[in-house]
Amino acid sequence: MMKLLEKITPRSYEEISELKKGEVVELEIPSAPEYVSIVRSAVEGIAKRMCFDADQIEDLKIAVGEACTNAIKYGCPRDDVHNVDIRCVVCEDGLLVEVRNNVVGCCRLEVPDHPDLAREGGLGLYLIRHLVDQVDFEWNHDTATVKMLKRLQPSQQQ
Repeated sequence: MMKLLEKITPRSYEEISELKKGEVVELEIPSAPEYVSIVRSAVEGIAKRMCFDADQIEDLKIAVGEACTNAIKYGCPRDDVHNVDIRCVVCEDGLLVEVRNNVVGCCRLEVPDHPDLAREGGLGLYLIRHLVDQVDFEWNHDTATVKMLKRLQPSQQQ
């Protein structure tokens, strides 16, 4: 079951043309790849309302899609108990997207400086680092969180 929780002041859909600093949109999806496109669409909608340009929106969609795919593939098992949590925070200078998942029993992933292009897979974290302006990886005993910040260009900030 997918839950969509919007912590935005209740308004009609048409009134959400511009998001304000501090507003948060949270999604919780099952640990299944078929839900990643829903997350990408949600992030695209938020980024459009924030006036990101088309290239920045595509970078965000790829980075968030990779983070979600990694959370599903390497993190929580596919079952009715474990989900992937996504949190989008509107910041003064951009959009912060956090992807958190359960990692009990998983090995910590290392982010390569230069990935092995001869082997299949392993580019997700590398791509994320190059598509967003700032990325942090947090790993504790039961969860992993990828925090990605994409900044608006100065001409786009309101």
